[in-house]
Amino acid sequence: MGRSDGYRTFPTSVRKQILKRDNHQCQVCGRLGPERGGNIDLEAHHMQEEPELIDRDHPDNGTTMCIPCHHLVTHRTTTDDLPFDIDDVAAEVNLLYKDIEILVYLYEHGPATTSEIREATSGSARTSIIERLWTLMSIDRDVDSLDGPLIDKDLDTDEWGYPDDIGRTVRGRIPDNEEELVDRLRDELLRRLLDAGVSRSTLALFFGRSRRATFYISKRAGAVRVPFDDDDHPGALMDEDEFERVVDGMGRLFEEIGSK
Repeated sequence: MGRSDGYRTFPTSVRKQILKRDNHQCQVCGRLGPERGGNIDLEAHHMQEEPELIDRDHPDNGTTMCIPCHHLVTHRTTTDDLPFDIDDVAAEVNLLYKDIEILVYLYEHGPATTSEIREATSGSARTSIIERLWTLMSIDRDVDSLDGPLIDKDLDTDEWGYPDDIGRTVRGRIPDNEEELVDRLRDELLRRLLDAGVSRSTLALFFGRSRRATFYISKRAGAVRVPFDDDDHPGALMDEDEFERVVDGMGRLFEEIGSK
């Protein structure tokens, strides 16, 4: 199925499957489609144009968006509005319009809370804003020219800002309590299993979270980076090779379950 502007949409049957899975609700702003009494038309958005592990039109590569949010996300933004040069970053990752808004706001106003950023930008759902903030903080995983996060989060104030404006970063911190430590390790496990090719829907079911939540959880894990036992964190948690063996074992288990 295609459109006259050259943008290839999901096949109708897959589109219906995605909208039904997401309960006919925009996953960005939360507005409801007609099937649930809303008055906004919904579309299925390709999260990746060229996914490596699944077909482009696989349901796991799709998410439900209303037409305004879909237009906002697919709008080809530029870095012209930014007061600094991040062309190297923009060349390697697809910065969304929302990302540009966040970066400009933090540059002009300094560190800010999630709520302040949400109010100052174009009114996306809180979950969507949090996901973009964690994405910007974890972006140095994907951009070789960056040797640190594009933005950071302050451990003491809970504010977001540029690294030079942040006091104590949340990155690499060993949690003070056992419950938070378990949460961080679970987040990292989810992130690595996604990278290993386990489907998002399977992991959402396994971890008892919504499929939508797996997006910001994986980005948060990539941003926070739980420290493993290394030269900088001797005896911190566990050896990273041991953790990777756990990931490999669980990945094989999910693969075996899926083949039955």
